[in-house]
Amino acid sequence: MRALFPSEGEIVAALVVGGIIVIWLALSGGRALLNSAGIELHRPALLAAAIVLAAFETLLFGLTVPAAPLLEESQRGLATGLLIALAWVINGAVPIRLWLRAGAPWPIKR
Repeated sequence: MRALFPSEGEIVAALVVGGIIVIWLALSGGRALLNSAGIELHRPALLAAAIVLAAFETLLFGLTVPAAPLLEESQRGLATGLLIALAWVINGAVPIRLWLRAGAPWPIKR
């Protein structure tokens, strides 16, 4: 019979999945709020917004995950690092996608 409490691996996996959901909701929720208010950001602001969001999420995960009582001490650093890396990869994909789709937002001197 299986124990009632989840294992350490299951807790870390649940934390990472929850972190991905937080990152995705912040991205899509921010865009939906701007669209509903009729605000359209210019390209440099779109690039900067994703980076600022990643920095905010880094601060959020860096302050909350190490204090999580369900995680053992050895798992806290791993979970924190993984969530911060995911925040930068997911949020960094937005400016990269915009860059590849329309080119550089400013003239590049060659």
